[in-house]
Amino acid sequence: MESAVSGLKRVAVLAVPLLLAACSGSSDKVALFCPTVSVLTQANQMVKARGNQASVGAREISARITGVAGTCATHGKDEVLTTFRIGFAATRGPALIGDQITLPYFIALTQGDQIIGKQLDPITFDFKNGASEAVATTKPIKIEMPNAPVSAQQEALIGFQLEADQSGATGDQR
Repeated sequence: MESAVSGLKRVAVLAVPLLLAACSGSSDKVALFCPTVSVLTQANQMVKARGNQASVGAREISARITGVAGTCATHGKDEVLTTFRIGFAATRGPALIGDQITLPYFIALTQGDQIIGKQLDPITFDFKNGASEAVATTKPIKIEMPNAPVSAQQEALIGFQLEADQSGATGDQR
């Protein structure tokens, strides 16, 4: 399992429109077998509150994933290289102490109903000078994987790592 989790950085993750753009064009180009990326609806938002309180006054932050953008191209003889970033936005809550807060998000690689690997990373929001809103973007993430049909059968799901005292998206949001 260690190799699957640490190997997650070697799995191509890419936005569907980018997949279509990269695979279109003249017929003499090499076919690219890139997996798709999706933001998991049930984990695309996070509300973090102080303690177990549900009141608006206890809210530290409301955050959401705004999207994923990147490219996929051939790399070497038999690999594809995907480079992408994940965008986030947040609103400061009245209970936030300080100007920064860091939240965990995940990238889970799946094939069908099976989770192949999962990686947690932090994203920090900086509310400088008392700002009520903040945006953040990950550094470029570069991933290599075989350019083979099995790669196109995989999907990377992105979301916030929610804990029992936090809430995520509601059923009516997409």
